[in-house]
Amino acid sequence: MAAGEIGEGGVGGSGGGGRGDLALVAGSRGTTTLAHLPAAVMETVLLKLDVPSLCSVAVTCRILHDYATHTLSFLPALHLSEISPTLDLLRPLLPPNPYLRSLKLDCGRLDDSAIGHLARPSLEELCLFNCDRLSGRLLSELGRRCMVLR
Repeated sequence: MAAGEIGEGGVGGSGGGGRGDLALVAGSRGTTTLAHLPAAVMETVLLKLDVPSLCSVAVTCRILHDYATHTLSFLPALHLSEISPTLDLLRPLLPPNPYLRSLKLDCGRLDDSAIGHLARPSLEELCLFNCDRLSGRLLSELGRRCMVLR
């Protein structure tokens, strides 16, 4: 079974193409790739996942990576207070998203270069922890850009 196909073992090649394979839509070999599923189905499923699960799904194959990345741009809340991401890790988790209302983040590894990613106009709730490396410029930008922040 090729990467991105659905079989008995789920997504990927672990099903082996044997008698027990499950197929959502019958293809020429009795299986189908994720590319054949309607986008609305994939997006509905991925919207039910939390951020760590989305990240896990994203590394399994290119198709799921693309769907997971797209899903991040519609999340209403992103809560990453359990980890302290670098800006390189945070950047793909915070794509442009007009629906993002709540952001909770441990800023222990961030500096002022992250301000543009944190100050989102759509934010209503913002909880930042361990902001030792961020200057007063953050507060200035939050006041200027985040007009609906409570």
